[in-house]
Order: sequence, then C-alpha cells, then structure tokens
Amino acid sequence: MVWFYLGIGSAILMLLSFPLIFCAMYKKLDAAEGYVQYSTYLVVQKQIFRNAHFDGRPQRVFAMATIILIPKLLQWRRLVLVEDVERIPRHLRYWMVIPTLTAFMSFVGMLISWFFI
Repeated sequence: MVWFYLGIGSAILMLLSFPLIFCAMYKKLDAAEGYVQYSTYLVVQKQIFRNAHFDGRPQRVFAMATIILIPKLLQWRRLVLVEDVERIPRHLRYWMVIPTLTAFMSFVGMLISWFFI
C-alpha cells in the first residue's frame, strides 16, 4: 500500500513540476544559454532538437541542467568550459536544475512504485 501512495505522490509532483519547467523554458533559458553559447554540447542539442515540440526547449532545459550539474565531466570530453558554467548566476542555475531534478525524481518515484505494485 505504501508503494501506491508513493506513485500517487510522485504523479502529483510530476504535474506540479510542469509549470516550473514551462516557466524555465520561456523566461530563463535564453539568459542561461547566453553564458555557454559556444559550448559544443549546447550547439549540438539545439541542432538535434530544433524541430521538436516547443522548438526543443524542454530538452535544452535538461541539457542546461546537465551542463550545470557535471561541468568537469563535460569539460573532460571537450564539450563545455567550466569557466563559462561558473559565470552563470546562482538564480539561473536554480531555475535550470530544480525543475529538472523535480521531474526526474518524480519519474523515478513512479517507476519504483510501478515496479513494486
């Protein structure tokens, strides 16, 4: 029974994360991308998802969160510069990371509850 409540709670959290992702997509994404506009990772993401729904903005928010969360690994692969990532202001970092992690953790919670039900 606990797994059922975990699944319902995760679904509600997923529904609540959608407005955060949409706000990050249209209000904060362009400002955050301006700091790392020459990174190879971001340029490739823009090229791949340019014809997707919402011009690929949800995927680019997730890509920005990846850039912010693991910049040294991406620099090791020569995809982004850590110095560019460190110049991103803290509030923009929060706007890219928190909606992404919220959606991801709610998806994991739903997956775990589905597995055990």
